[in-house]
Amino acid sequence: MDFSEKQTIVCYIDKNKALFYQDVGGSMLQMNFPQNIISDQEFTDREKLEQLIESFLETNKLGKGNVIFIYAPDVTIEKDFPDELAGDRNEEIQKFIDMIPFEEVLSKIYKLNKKTKVVAVNQEIYESIKNVFEKKNFLVLGIIPSVVLQEVVAELSTNIDLAFIANKIYSLKQYSMGSNGEFKNENIKEKPSLAKKQNIRIYVLIVFAILLFILIILVTNLLPKNPSKNLPVVQPPISPTPSVPAVNPKSIPVIQPSTSTPSGSGTQLQ
Repeated sequence: MDFSEKQTIVCYIDKNKALFYQDVGGSMLQMNFPQNIISDQEFTDREKLEQLIESFLETNKLGKGNVIFIYAPDVTIEKDFPDELAGDRNEEIQKFIDMIPFEEVLSKIYKLNKKTKVVAVNQEIYESIKNVFEKKNFLVLGIIPSVVLQEVVAELSTNIDLAFIANKIYSLKQYSMGSNGEFKNENIKEKPSLAKKQNIRIYVLIVFAILLFILIILVTNLLPKNPSKNLPVVQPPISPTPSVPAVNPKSIPVIQPSTSTPSGSGTQLQ
């Protein structure tokens, strides 16, 4: 689809406002961001931001064109990694991205001269702004960090000229964080949701149970097979039997009942 005959808008976004440059007529418009919508590059009210942008586009009759977003240094997070960096540079880059405090992070790796520059923005805010423009039939060409343009384009090294960018938009969009141009090493990081956290806990518990089972098997194998063979047999003490004096039956007089009648008078029993 050819959008070359339609208007092109360069939207420069900083911490407090957005500037809209239109190549048709060369006019400049400004939209301020109230603090109750965005604060420290975090959403305060996403719905209000989308309503603000939509109302701005309708009021100024902006629609059906090309738009590219240029992000100011105060709304991007970047870090340079020299090529001679010792150790695993990819690991260091990932650590840097993981430290970025946004819920969703859009990051891109740029190879510039003898260094690697990593730039990150709040993915959630960018997607919200982008969706409003797409609803108004704009073709979103991407998002370019101004710090990258100042390093790769000599004419922009000291001044971000929005008219120059609008005139060179098709050659500059290769530096977009959302394009498929030369620098396409892109990484989107999402912080784990509650469901993901629960899955992680379940996984940890399963691993712990497996390790515990293995430990029990190892301990069981290390114990003696028949512990009764290796232990001394202890007999219970035998209590002494009390001695009973032997009885000699010959020494015991046997008393027989008398059958004789004693001398003297008496009556003999029949």
